[in-house]
Amino acid sequence: MKKKLIILSIIVVFVIFNNIENSFQKRIGHMNYDFFQKIFEEKSNFNKVVIVDIDENSIKKLGQFPWRRDIHSKIIENLNKANAKVIAFDIFFSEPDKQNPKLFLEEFKLQNQANKLFDSDQLLSSSIEQSNVILPLVGAVEDKVFEEDVNIKANLIQRGESPSNFLYSFNSLITSLPKFNDKAKGLGTISIIEGEDGILRSVPMMININKSIVPSLSIEAVRLFNNQKIILIETNSSGIQKIKTRTNEIKVDENALLNVKYKKFNDDFYISASDIFYNNFNPKNIENKIILIGSSAQGIFDLVKTPTDKIIPGVEVHATIIENILSNDFIISNDTTKIIENVILIVSLILVIIFTSYIRPTFSILFYSFQIVVLFLVSLILYKQNYFVDVYNTILTSTILFTIVLYWRFVEENRAALDNEKKQLVLKKEREIAGEVQKKLFPDEKKPLQEIFAINVPARDVSGDYFDYVKIEEQIYFTLADVSGKGVKAGMLMANASSLFKALSKLNFDLNKLVMNINNQVKESSYKGMFITAVIGKINTKTMEMEFVNFGHESIMIFDKKNDSFSYHKANSPPLGLMSLKSEAMVKTIRLNLNEKKIFIYTDGVTEGYLENGNELTAEGVEKIVFKNKNSSLKDIIEVIVKKLNHGRILRDDITMMGIDLQN
Repeated sequence: MKKKLIILSIIVVFVIFNNIENSFQKRIGHMNYDFFQKIFEEKSNFNKVVIVDIDENSIKKLGQFPWRRDIHSKIIENLNKANAKVIAFDIFFSEPDKQNPKLFLEEFKLQNQANKLFDSDQLLSSSIEQSNVILPLVGAVEDKVFEEDVNIKANLIQRGESPSNFLYSFNSLITSLPKFNDKAKGLGTISIIEGEDGILRSVPMMININKSIVPSLSIEAVRLFNNQKIILIETNSSGIQKIKTRTNEIKVDENALLNVKYKKFNDDFYISASDIFYNNFNPKNIENKIILIGSSAQGIFDLVKTPTDKIIPGVEVHATIIENILSNDFIISNDTTKIIENVILIVSLILVIIFTSYIRPTFSILFYSFQIVVLFLVSLILYKQNYFVDVYNTILTSTILFTIVLYWRFVEENRAALDNEKKQLVLKKEREIAGEVQKKLFPDEKKPLQEIFAINVPARDVSGDYFDYVKIEEQIYFTLADVSGKGVKAGMLMANASSLFKALSKLNFDLNKLVMNINNQVKESSYKGMFITAVIGKINTKTMEMEFVNFGHESIMIFDKKNDSFSYHKANSPPLGLMSLKSEAMVKTIRLNLNEKKIFIYTDGVTEGYLENGNELTAEGVEKIVFKNKNSSLKDIIEVIVKKLNHGRILRDDITMMGIDLQN
């Protein structure tokens, strides 16, 4: 119970950890996100965005940047002539043009001549006014509060709680001069939120600047491209739920962050700004397109690092976002994906506990490896459906839990093994004692009989076989028996039967009466259907006759020394203990003349015992050994047989064999 509570607590802690935002978890999630971005990066076939690039070639032809404002005015005019739908700048005009010819002459107090020259700022302002131009702004983290209202062009409609409570907030901003902003058809933020590692994974689609909500440059471009005025923001208590125009829904998280799904842009998306200025381009490449004016030149430092390990111009990020919006192609990471993450985490942890606790460690390791593969496949499938589900954290926590549970199991099994070893040592000691006691039931080796020799080699500490012989004047009572089953219970039943045999034989009972009493006693004291196969007999050394009963035992082997032949006497009664005998008349004995004969009685451990080559000895094998050693003593013959079977390997069964030869 204590272990279950600890494991449950660990699962709860892991689930809570998975739902608490922290830098470690972010890094794990970013690794997963970046991996998917790299392997699933697609080539962009989008044809609604063109980047007018302030590149190295443009700077070489048009001069050092920033350029005089009439150059930008000329670029706008040429784009308008080519019927550009929207023109969005990724650069600021935050100060008066220092290269303005009019201002230059005014500084030298040549006002009359200055009036004859063009005003570059005025030219740009006029061009902006006559075009569908969007100008950028960016939130600043300065202490100084921006006191002027931000003149947002879009009509923002809010539903639910105030979006300002959930948006990234800034006290101040950087933007173009009011004379340009006022003429523009749209104002949009180009603020970015880079990760701690400097990689740009998500971009805010809305920000809060001094309580004014400002849409992104990308949303403004989409709004003007579709000739719309309204942007809808829906919120609830958990944050931003939707940002919509009439034709598009932007998939963002609760803080209005959009996960950028990066694409491979080729050179066709870029046109050099100098080519636009000199009207050296194909108008069809501009017609009805969103034109983004930005810079890829090294000296302007507008470069960002992406999850795909590429460094691209910032203007390409905005182009990618516009493509994501117009193609409705987003990487979704919101409350739904978080619920999926938690479900996958909980199921994974439960499966780790079940399989690690109840199947063998080798298979549990294989299962865990398979589980990791399945987690990756599930996350890959979901990502292909544009749902980002972080499985790295699940794999990490599952690995920790797997290690903990496997360690606990190892400790418990070790403890159980030690306890079992202690019990086995106790049982072994008890069996050794039982074996020593059992040995005392066998005839005294120091007082051998010339007519009989027998050996017992137990397969375990306690033998289920037994032999005994008692000589009373001219009578020799003998028995060889095998109890069904092995171990201590078999030994106890045999001890009971042997005690009765020894006691009754010393009273010189008739064989019928002796075996009837032994059978009935075994019947009363046997455990759950246990029985004894046995040969019980009596030999008259004077008349050379043997009277015996075979109770379901192996056939008795008779070797005729005179004819060198073998014959057998099969069992003539059921095993001892299977049924009660009500009278001596129910016992049928067999009489045999022992003149010129050797008798061999053995258990199935002899005939079914393994030789060194792995084959069974069999009764035929016993015959061969007996015949080969026919002139040897009973002791020598039986010892040769036992040596063949007891060759150092674990015995299949107890080996017990008895020989009888009155002329030995």
